[in-house]
Order: sequence, then C-alpha cells, then structure tokens
Amino acid sequence: MPDLRATLLGAAGEVTGSSTLIDTGHRRVLVDLGLVQGEPSGHDRNTTLPNIDTRWLDAVALTHVHVDHSGRLPMLMQTPWRGPVFCTHPTADLAALALKASARLQRVRHHEWLKHRDRGQFTKGDQPPPILYTKAEVNDLLDRLVPLQIDEAVDLGEGVSLRLKQAGHILGAASVQIDCPDGRVVCSGDLGRDDAPPIPGPTRCPSADLVIMESTYGDRERRSVDNVESEIARIVAAAAHRGGPIIVPTFAIGRAQQLLHVLRTLQSRGLLEMNVYLDSPLAARATDIHSHWPDDLHPSSQHGLDDPLDFPGLYKLMSRKDASRLDDLAAPAVILAGNGFGEGGPILRHLARWLPDAKATVLLSGHCLAGTLVGHLSGDPPTVKIDGRTIAVEANVEVVDAFGGHADATGLETWLLANDTPGQVILNHGEPDARDALASRLTQRGCTIRTPSVGETCVA
Repeated sequence: MPDLRATLLGAAGEVTGSSTLIDTGHRRVLVDLGLVQGEPSGHDRNTTLPNIDTRWLDAVALTHVHVDHSGRLPMLMQTPWRGPVFCTHPTADLAALALKASARLQRVRHHEWLKHRDRGQFTKGDQPPPILYTKAEVNDLLDRLVPLQIDEAVDLGEGVSLRLKQAGHILGAASVQIDCPDGRVVCSGDLGRDDAPPIPGPTRCPSADLVIMESTYGDRERRSVDNVESEIARIVAAAAHRGGPIIVPTFAIGRAQQLLHVLRTLQSRGLLEMNVYLDSPLAARATDIHSHWPDDLHPSSQHGLDDPLDFPGLYKLMSRKDASRLDDLAAPAVILAGNGFGEGGPILRHLARWLPDAKATVLLSGHCLAGTLVGHLSGDPPTVKIDGRTIAVEANVEVVDAFGGHADATGLETWLLANDTPGQVILNHGEPDARDALASRLTQRGCTIRTPSVGETCVA
C-alpha cells in the first residue's frame, strides 16, 4: 500500500517561504510556493525553485495570497509545467493584485539598489535584490488559477480528490484537504482566530491520517479583540496629547482591513478624533475586493463593511505626491502604510521622516519578523538603517502583537483536536521556540508530532 508523504520545501523552523509537497502515491500536489523573507540568505533561496520535478506535479493548491505563501508561484511559469492552481474565489481576485504588486516591487527594489550603489552607499561585493519573474509570467500563472467554493471537491483522478476548507486568517484563506484511497491529508495553511473581524474563524480540522499544521503563535496566547480596541484607544489618546502622528507598518491584505475595522469602531465610539491616511493603493484595492465577498466576512462585518474605506476622516493616498504631503503634518493622525515588515514600500518614507521625532508614535501591530526593519524596531533600538542611512529612533515605539491573522496556541490546539486525534502531525511555519512549544503541548494531548527540517520527507 502506498504511503502518504509530505516534504517541507520551506517554512520549517521559520515563518516564511511556505511550500509543501504532498505525495499520495497516486497524485502529487504542491501546497503554496512562497517567498523567504527576513533572513539574509532569503535572496539566494528565492532565486531558485525547490528541488522538485515539475513533470510529475499534478496540481498546485494556493492557501492564500500573502507572498510568503504565493510569492514564488509565477516562477513555475519558467518551467514546462502548466497544471491547475486551485484556490478560493476571493483568493483568485486578490492574487491578481498581490502578485502583480510583487513583480512591480521586485523591479523597484532592484533599480533603487542600483541607484544607491551608484551613489556609493553599498560595497563593491554587494548584490542587488533579484527580479524573480516578469509581469507576463504573473499573467501566465493567473491563467492557471481554478477557483473553488469552500468545501467543493475536485477530482484529481486515481481516486484522489481535493477540497478547500475555511481557514480564517485573511479573506479567501483556506486549508487544503486531500482524500485518496490510502487516507486523508490536511494542510492547515495559516489559521485565523475566531474573534478577529472582518474575517471569520477557521473550520475545525477534519479527521485525518496526516496533518501539516502551522505553528506561528504556538508559544503564546492572544488578547481578545475588546482588549485590543482598548489598547489602541490608549495609544490614540497618548498620540493626540503628544501632537504627533501614529505610523503603522501595514500589510495590504489582512492587516490593513483589521486595523480599519478597529479604527472605524473607535471612531463610532468617539475615541478617534484624528484623520486616518491609508498610504497603500494595494490595500485600498484589496479592501474594495472585501466588499465584493460579504458572505466570506465575519458575521459582525457582513452588513457594516460595504466599503470600509468610506468613513469620515479616512483618506486613500494613491500616489507618492499625495503621501509627500504627510511630511508636514501639523496635527495628530494615523498613517497606515505598506509594507508590514518594513522591507520596502511607502512605510520607509514615513519611518525615515518621523522616527527622529519624539512626538511621533510607531505602532507595530502584529508579528515582528526577526531580521526585518520592524523586527529590529520592536527592540526599541537607538538607531536603525533605512536605505543606507542611519536614522535616530526618538519616536515612541508601541508593540501590540494582536492584529496578525494567526491563531494562538489555544486556537491551534482547538482547531486540531476538535475531531479525532490525527494519525500524525507535522508542524511547520513557526520559529523554533514557537514550534517546539506547540509540539510539547500537543504531545501531552496524545498527538504524534514531527518537526522536520527544510527538505525532509515525512511518511504516514
């Protein structure tokens, strides 16, 4: 009888670069193909595809559009492979935005690096950030997308079927369930919380022989939404007293919508009396897509999020010229700007402008990935480097690690053990401490746990 095999091609002992190859003995499915972010070796790892023979790859499943899960998918178009890429309908809509933006950002970073090099800001041996794929390759990949409804089964042949389950996390995020004659495999993808509108919570894990499960917050518990709103209200009040802006590094898909939901709630309660600027055209367009899928939102948001950008005092900045006007802000305001890890995008301009100002506040509202600018800022350092310049940190740095779309340790355990204890659990997508903590917790509940390294194959 064939074995069920799972090979972690990324995100093993780390939280980016997600990619898992599932081999049922009858069909081979690649779940996600994301970018490696944060670590210095990421550029080198991103320039090549994982060591798989795409000639024997039957399908790809995309759990959601965050680039640490989707960001290398267009590179498949550099191979002869032209199979289906299964995802949810909202993910298909968002992928067109996210992957085109990723290709554009790669070009911008590459050319910006060359400019800085020509100004003598890098040493001779440094290498520019790579351009991994073209817009044409993104379009080719988008043509391969096959949108599915949640719980809709698709037949892959040889008695193997694939279906997507609600994962929470961001709009359209899904877990992947693969059924075959020899058992069932479930890949969790990134799991959301039950109480994090505007996104609903995840469907519990079905009974399975093999589960590949994320562990991002496997070592911590998250505060409730009510507590988060109180904390943001406190930060807003303190910023108003100081008279400076609140700068928020923001992911365009997921984090931006969570923040807008909370800020809108605070405004409705009279606790937010300052303008809000969304400096991310991608976030603005992604939020419009949220309004196209009201049935995929949290019940508390289905009637209140027709257009979450349409509330008094909130402004979309769609150009650098618009954003440059914020350099001379004379009143407190909230500035939400991409990118969430501070690895590029409009946030760099705002941080460079406001970090040296003691009246300003920097709000870090989710996971602070080690090795990134946001990860460095979370330690409240005296200086940081932005585009080769040393910037003093005089602003107030607030860390509210509650806005990320990941379930905490209790949420992960609840998701996994809501039904029968699975045959075997492989933990991925978690830094070592978080993954080890969750492994210990689940072992005590009777689970058989594996914590493989990148490239290692586990057999069930």
